[in-house]
Amino acid sequence: MEDARFKTNDKNPLTELSELRFNIAQRDKEFNLSCRLMFGKMSYEFKGREYEIGVSRAFLRLTLEGCETTLDKRFGENVLAPMSEENCIETEVCAGTEASVGTSMTSGINVGANASGQAYHTQKRTVNQNVQHLPVTACPNSSWEVKPLSVSSNGKSLIEGTAIPNKRLCSLQRKQGGNRIVVIGEVQISKSDIKVSARGGNMNFKAFNTFRNKDAIIGLILKRAIQREAANSINDRSDSTAAISRCEVIEE
Repeated sequence: MEDARFKTNDKNPLTELSELRFNIAQRDKEFNLSCRLMFGKMSYEFKGREYEIGVSRAFLRLTLEGCETTLDKRFGENVLAPMSEENCIETEVCAGTEASVGTSMTSGINVGANASGQAYHTQKRTVNQNVQHLPVTACPNSSWEVKPLSVSSNGKSLIEGTAIPNKRLCSLQRKQGGNRIVVIGEVQISKSDIKVSARGGNMNFKAFNTFRNKDAIIGLILKRAIQREAANSINDRSDSTAAISRCEVIEE
C-alpha cells in the first residue's frame, strides 16, 4: 500500500509575533504530527515613540477531519523538571514544644518572654517546595496552552522563544469511513493577552498623564491591527479572539 502524501500550507502574517509549521509522517497505520511553534515580540514606532507588542498566553488548537488523535502520549503530557521555590515557616518554641504561629519570608532567631514569664525563642526554618511550571501544557480536545517561561510576574511576562522545537505533537489515526486526513492548526490568543508597552520616546515638556493616555489609545489601535492582520478563518470565532498563525495539512 502506498504511503499517504500531504500538502502543507502555512499562514504566518505577523512574522515577528509567531510561527507555526506542521509535518506529518506515516508510521504503519498511524501518522505522527510534528510541530514547530515559535514566538517573538514586535516593534512599532509612532511619532518618535517606540512600542513593544507581545503575547502573554496562547493556545494551539487542532481541527481534525477524517482522523482523530490516538491514545499515545502527546507533547506537554511529560513531566518537566521541577522548579524549587522557598517558603519560610516561623515557629514558636517554648518548654520543649513547637507550635506553628505563621509564615514569614524573613530569616533569623528572636528571643523574648511571654505573658506568664516563660522564656521562649522564635525559630524560622526554610522549607523547599517543588512547584512545576509547565510552559506548554496539553489540554482536552486536541489543544495546548502556552505560557511564558516565568509566570511569577502577574501575567506581565511575554512568550518569547521556541515553545515546541519541531517535536512530535501527537499521533493520528484514520476515522472509520474517512476519505482523507485534514489537520488545521491555529495559534489563538485573546485580546486581553496582547500586551503593548511603550519604549523610549521624548517626554520633555509633556505631562505624564498625557503620554499615558496616548499610550493606552495606541495600545488599543495596535491590538485591533493585530486582530485585523491575523490569520482568522473561522466565521464563528469570538471578536475577542484572534488566530495569529495558521497551518493546514491536507492529504492529497
